[in-house]
Amino acid sequence: MRRAWPPQQLPIATDLAHAPELAILIALDTLLEMTTVTIHLALPELELLQRSPKLFQPDCDDRDLVAAQDILDLVGALRNTVQIYRNLALRP
Repeated sequence: MRRAWPPQQLPIATDLAHAPELAILIALDTLLEMTTVTIHLALPELELLQRSPKLFQPDCDDRDLVAAQDILDLVGALRNTVQIYRNLALRP
């Protein structure tokens, strides 16, 4: 798991003056990170599935794993979008 906002890359005051919406995006990214960690802790078998998708049997009753993976995929896409926005907002 990656952190999109490590402390050394947090926006500084001038960044926030230029793009104040970055503050809420940091909070959103933190919430998304917490969601990712919670899902991985609640479903440790998900990591095995992610490493070896061939082990997944779509006809078996693993709806919780499917839903969790869908959520993680959406979280990843949203975090990437937030990072792209941040890069564009802070571009000189």
